[in-house]
Amino acid sequence: MILQGFTLAELLITLGIIGIIAALTLPAIIGHYKKQEIASKLKKFSSTIQNAFTMASAQYGDMSNWDYPNKQNNAEQINEFVSTYLYPFLTGIKECKAGDKTCQKLLELINGETGSGGSYTINTAYVFMDGGCFSVLTGGTTQNSLMMHITYDYNCEKKPNKFDKDVFAFIIRINKASNTYKFKAGSARTFSLTKRNDLLEACKKHEQTHYQGGCSALIEFDGWEIKDDYPWRL
Repeated sequence: MILQGFTLAELLITLGIIGIIAALTLPAIIGHYKKQEIASKLKKFSSTIQNAFTMASAQYGDMSNWDYPNKQNNAEQINEFVSTYLYPFLTGIKECKAGDKTCQKLLELINGETGSGGSYTINTAYVFMDGGCFSVLTGGTTQNSLMMHITYDYNCEKKPNKFDKDVFAFIIRINKASNTYKFKAGSARTFSLTKRNDLLEACKKHEQTHYQGGCSALIEFDGWEIKDDYPWRL
C-alpha cells in the first residue's frame, strides 16, 4: 500500500483548525488556572493570619482581651497592635515602612487602591516572600467593640492592583461585651450576610463604599473557590 503525504493546502487547513481550537480554548484554560491560583492564595492567607492569631492567643490570652487601637486609623496604634499580636507569629515576612525608598511605590499602590490619602494614610505594609502583601486599618471603634480591616494583595506590586482582581478584603470584628471575636473574608457591609445571592450582589457593587469585601466573602462562602458566575474578569 502506498502512503500519500499531505498537500500544502491540507497542511495549512489543518494548522488553521488547530489555531482556531487553541484560540477558543486557551483563554478558558488560563482563566480557570487564574481562578484556582487566586482562590488558593486567599485560602492560604486566611489560614496564615488565623494561625498567627491562635499562636498570639496562646501567649497573650483570649483575643477579646488584647490591647486594641481605640482611635480610627491611628497609624501608631495600628503598628503597635500588628507588631505585638501578628508580626512575630508570621514567617517569611518583612515590614515595608514609609520613609524606606524601596517601599514608596508599594505604599502608594496600597493607599491608592484602598481609597486612603484623605482622612488616613497607610504607612506600613507587610510583604511575604511569595510576593503577596497586606496592610491593616482600624475601622469603627466603641468601648465594647471594634473592627479592623486587612487588605491583601496576592501579587503585591504586579498589576492590576484592583479590588477583587488581585486585591481582597478581610475583617476582624471584636466584641468585648460578649468576649468574642471573628476573623473572616469581607468588610463591614458583608460581615453579617449569610446567603450566597446577597454576597454575589455585594460583590457586584465592589466600587461602592465598604462593599470591597463582597467578593472575598463570596469566595470564602464557596469553600475558597471562584465559580463561573464571579462577576469580574481576572
